[in-house]
Amino acid sequence: MVNKEDLKYPFIILFCLFLLVIFHVWFSSHVEEEHWKRPTPIPDSLDNIYNWPPNVNYLGTPIPDNQVMDPFRKKIIEDYRIFMEKRRNVYDEWKKQNWGK
Repeated sequence: MVNKEDLKYPFIILFCLFLLVIFHVWFSSHVEEEHWKRPTPIPDSLDNIYNWPPNVNYLGTPIPDNQVMDPFRKKIIEDYRIFMEKRRNVYDEWKKQNWGK
């Protein structure tokens, strides 16, 4: 047998969901169709809120003058670029063989 106490929380959740649906229906009925058809407003100034002072990174730490990438990362980036070029070339060849006829 199911106790009333076991059904208490599911009924509360269902009631809250019902109230949420009713509120959504009421609120959305106040929004006119013409409002949705209007174009999206564009702000006058497109300021970047993530604009930091010069020579400071996003944490506020000063950036050192010698911004040199370490050789390991350079090698990885170069290897990735070469790999992607090979991949693109293989795809272009496949496309010529299958679609170029």
